[in-house]
Amino acid sequence: MHPTLLFFPLLASLFLLCRRTHAECQPATCGDLTVRYPFWLGGPDLNRSSSTTSCGHPAFEVWCAGGVASLRGSQILVLGIDYTNSSFVAAHKRVAGGTDGVCRTDLNISSSLALSPFTISSRNRAICFLYYCKSTVPSELGVVNATSVCTRPIYAYLGGSYDRDKPPAIQAGNCTYSYLPVLEAPVNLTPATNYDLLFKEGFLLEWQKNGFGDCDACNASGGQCRYSNDSAAFACVCSDGKQRGRKCTGEYPLAYPLR
Repeated sequence: MHPTLLFFPLLASLFLLCRRTHAECQPATCGDLTVRYPFWLGGPDLNRSSSTTSCGHPAFEVWCAGGVASLRGSQILVLGIDYTNSSFVAAHKRVAGGTDGVCRTDLNISSSLALSPFTISSRNRAICFLYYCKSTVPSELGVVNATSVCTRPIYAYLGGSYDRDKPPAIQAGNCTYSYLPVLEAPVNLTPATNYDLLFKEGFLLEWQKNGFGDCDACNASGGQCRYSNDSAAFACVCSDGKQRGRKCTGEYPLAYPLR
């Protein structure tokens, strides 16, 4: 067979491989959620060892199951992403699932994010829950009985802005307490407050805007935003296959750029 005839099938195979690689990192959807850089759609069967680059930082990997998005299959659900303001609405599956989430408020959400680049926004409100009260019922003004469906009484108190290191100002007495962030909260808690709805609406998480590279500059120069597994930093992959730290200066746009 003539060498030229062998060349074209090889060229076509390389083109399809390149196109498929680009498509894997294209913006994707999970339910009503649009997933794009710095977030990226992954999964437990993803082969991360096949390349020195991946679609994004591991902490921003989103798994999609039945139209429900979560951070790498964790208990943190992703409800909506605001790329302009570097924030997203999340919910914790433990309290947001079912109709008795208030019975499972004995957790520290910030511990679930301990090693992640995300911070719980101070724009959230803090709700404090008291339980395992040994002898007396809390009598402080503003404390209400949160539920009657749990196996033990749980009391709620609405604090101000959420602060991970500073719990709401309340005398817990002989009760164990926890406090959780909620995106919006009623002016006052009452026994009729729908806590489950508050948990399902989630809370706000933020990330550092420039902490994961200048993706806009990379895209504008015809590159694709990636994460370098070797350097653990942002990489702009250009049409020549080389990685650059910010953008592909002088490069022609790729056929399948991320936008």
